Amino acid sequence: MHASAAVGWLLAALTGLTGLYCLMRLRRPGTPRAQRRLDASEALKGLGMAAMAIPYGSARVVPVPVWVVLFGGAAAWSLVEGLRPGGHRGHHLYHAVGHLAMVYMALAMAGATAGAGAGTTAGAGTMAGMAAPSGVPLLTGVLLVFFGCYVVVGGVRLVGAAPSGATAVPGGGTGGGSVVRRLLGAPELPDACRMVLGMGMFAMLLSM
Repeated sequence: MHASAAVGWLLAALTGLTGLYCLMRLRRPGTPRAQRRLDASEALKGLGMAAMAIPYGSARVVPVPVWVVLFGGAAAWSLVEGLRPGGHRGHHLYHAVGHLAMVYMALAMAGATAGAGAGTTAGAGTMAGMAAPSGVPLLTGVLLVFFGCYVVVGGVRLVGAAPSGATAVPGGGTGGGSVVRRLLGAPELPDACRMVLGMGMFAMLLSM
């Protein structure tokens, strides 16, 4: 299955906006360092997914070693953070899998571009318009199951937490009356961002 240009643009917009939101959360005053690390990891993945999903865009221009070094390093960092005792271990380990999946997709795109040859159209080498599937089917299937299950479980948890979150936000003191600051400080939105990026990852893997 190959993603059309429209799907590529939609994925780029969705993951890019999510990444920008996570990036904006880094500017919140009084945010614990542990939460800032999670926001930074999510921002990197969201913006990277957006760049990779753009049809005929930066996924062709950026050399594959850059993708590998950037997200391989992010995966190693998330893995180290996830193995430390304390909070957010599950989130960091999930991010490690996500960053490794980005490395895998970058290598798969490189294989598709190499296999396309000189006659490939301008869209080759992007998630929207790859010349041929070049991933490992078993690994792709495992990642699809992982991210699919994460999205389903995360969605159930998010729906279950909605009533308590809805009552907590208006009474919270972090917003200070500002709609933007309330939005940035909403406790349920980080989980929603992870779910959105999980759906984006699922869609991008499905297009391989």
